[in-house]
Amino acid sequence: MTSLSRSEADLRTPPTQPSGAWMVVAGQELHDIWLSARGPVIVLAFSLLLSLLTYLAAANKELNILDQKDTVNLIMQITLGIGVAVALLFSADTISGERERETFESLLLTPAPRRQIALGKFLAAVSVWPVIMIVAIPYVWALKLGSGLFADAVAAGFVAGTLLTIAFASIGIIVSIFSNSNRLSLATSFFVFVVLLAPTQLPLSGWFGDFIINVNPVTAGSTFLDRVIVKDQGWGEASNLLIAPILAALIASSVAFVIAGRLRLQAGIDR
Repeated sequence: MTSLSRSEADLRTPPTQPSGAWMVVAGQELHDIWLSARGPVIVLAFSLLLSLLTYLAAANKELNILDQKDTVNLIMQITLGIGVAVALLFSADTISGERERETFESLLLTPAPRRQIALGKFLAAVSVWPVIMIVAIPYVWALKLGSGLFADAVAAGFVAGTLLTIAFASIGIIVSIFSNSNRLSLATSFFVFVVLLAPTQLPLSGWFGDFIINVNPVTAGSTFLDRVIVKDQGWGEASNLLIAPILAALIASSVAFVIAGRLRLQAGIDR
């Protein structure tokens, strides 16, 4: 049997897929977010909001209706809510936005594995969270009662916010994969967030209230912040409230990883 020529062997050898494609995708997405108006405008609006709250709490004593612990807790709750919501909306735009702009086909034709495409877009979407958190740190420092409160507030906010950001950014990716319309993806993702956020504004009590607090990752994360910052509970006492955010992050990211490998041009996944 004659040996294959070099060109014939090359044709029969499957092309290797680039392992660092996710970095290229993430770099492009980060460029689109932070070197356009979207990211900077959100950060500027967020910093102005915290500046107003800090001014009312620290400068105008006659307008200050909250003590410092409550004010620090309020700032961290707002930081968590805005950071998670923005990451969710950015991730909800990842796939459906490409479809709507008719750029998804060219992206799928690149040698980049589909999971790496989704990973790069996911990392860019969650990049807003650490930036929002960094912006909030000086305001927490300005309102702190002591170094202990500052450290507890920042650590608790970072842990709870990171878990919720991972969970909701993954949900945004999942919704975006199954949406042909970007408007539908954004509306559905925001609706899910509002439904899970609503119980944090309700007076939950009794066994049913405890059930909602411990099962809903948003109420669990919010209650965790309240107990650590305002009620001075140790992390050991309040750690059970992190179970729901941890499970939400693990489950949502795992589902997103699985279905991202079967992306297709139309909404949904390859059967």
